[in-house]
Amino acid sequence: MLAFITKNLNDIIYLSLLLICVFVGPYYRKLDTIESKKWAGSILGILLIIIVSGNGASHPIMSGLMGISIIKTDTIKRCHVTTFFFMFGYLFVFRLGYLIGLPPSSGQTNLIEMIIVLRVVGVAFEMNGSWLAVAEAKKKELDSTKAESKLPTERDDDFLELINPEFIDLFHYTFNYIGLLTGPYYRYRTFNDYFHLPYSKYVDCFGFTINILRMVPLYISLYLAFSNLWPLEYILTEEHNNSHFLYRMLYPWALFAAFRQRIYSGMTLAESVCSSAGLGAYPVQGRNRTGHGPTVGYLKLKKMSDKEAQMAEYDFKTVESMDVWGCETVVTLRESMKVWNKAVQYWVAMVVYKRFPVNNLKMHAALFVSVIWHGFHAGYFFCIYFCPFYVMAEDIYYKLYYKDATGMKKKIIGFIMWFLRSHSESYQAAAFLLLTFDRVWIYYSSVYHYWYGVWLSFLILGLILNKVRAMLQPKQPRVSKTDTLKE
Repeated sequence: MLAFITKNLNDIIYLSLLLICVFVGPYYRKLDTIESKKWAGSILGILLIIIVSGNGASHPIMSGLMGISIIKTDTIKRCHVTTFFFMFGYLFVFRLGYLIGLPPSSGQTNLIEMIIVLRVVGVAFEMNGSWLAVAEAKKKELDSTKAESKLPTERDDDFLELINPEFIDLFHYTFNYIGLLTGPYYRYRTFNDYFHLPYSKYVDCFGFTINILRMVPLYISLYLAFSNLWPLEYILTEEHNNSHFLYRMLYPWALFAAFRQRIYSGMTLAESVCSSAGLGAYPVQGRNRTGHGPTVGYLKLKKMSDKEAQMAEYDFKTVESMDVWGCETVVTLRESMKVWNKAVQYWVAMVVYKRFPVNNLKMHAALFVSVIWHGFHAGYFFCIYFCPFYVMAEDIYYKLYYKDATGMKKKIIGFIMWFLRSHSESYQAAAFLLLTFDRVWIYYSSVYHYWYGVWLSFLILGLILNKVRAMLQPKQPRVSKTDTLKE
């Protein structure tokens, strides 16, 4: 037992702190005034940082304060760019500071720093996006042609607002304890709505929290079982290298299964921290989306009376990070990426993908930022940067065989695609877990880097099959303009 506790001490402390945050939620929700609630949340958040990080607590606290200072001292027109480069620059120094003699920080401090980066950069882009949206609306009012603007916005169809919080409000948003340990990411608008809209008073927080938490014991049990039966370090041993090739090929399935259960446990507990406090609750008619919140009718929701709020039906989709069933069952890697850590996926899409100025490089920019946000280890590049190349081949077969299939044929093809998707994710996850280049190379060499060859063969074969199918399809007769006029 002592050996088990010593081995998993960091995870035990982290899960314990998440559970404490869950239990704090109902008391936090009942605080009388907005100011008392904001200050209590920030003080608790800073205490969590100090408990988790010890001497390293100065990094997330200092970077957060400096980041929001940059937001308020720069103009709303460009604060998002300067904040982005400062926060990721600080993240770079924070992680590689040991090379110049700075004391290394713990993995838990790294997780908190990652969340601070998401919040500070996210709110800067949110402010700039609202400014662009308002400017666009004013331009349309003056423009008689009402031509569509290409400015990137996150506006709802019936509501516009300029988001420009004061320094103290940015401070409370950055350091509030809800979601600080491991997410989920939520917008400043969601945070502000929590204090000024009545939803948290009327949503069944206890019922939602119990429903979210009910699977956590299973996830933890499966994680402990998988990680003990198939430990990560075994993959680097000579005994593993001398085992049957099929065993070596399938070993990452067990590693990725254990990793998924660990992520499910942490993310589910993080969601329950939000639900127990009531943050992220919106009426279902808002068609709420992870990270964003309501996507339609936001103005009507803001004007909802207490009586209407009391009768409304709610959900916590705004703070939903993991679609566990989707992660286990979706057929394609493209779908899998959409249901895995959805809050961070939303942040990457809104901050990087939709805002990057060069269309052909949007995907590469999003992947690069995702990699450096996770860390600078080679394993992250091997894992994350492989995704679009697999998706290239997958898309071809999806369109050729799965998209229009029906009945048993669709089920069989779906199972094959699910198996290949799961195998690809497991192969990539091995690199993600092994981290360093030398460790990744040891495992990939033990299986002769076979999956890259398989993927390349699939891609080439798919391109050939796609070309053959296009050649065999009967060409539609072209209709001339003269024939159209005659008709």
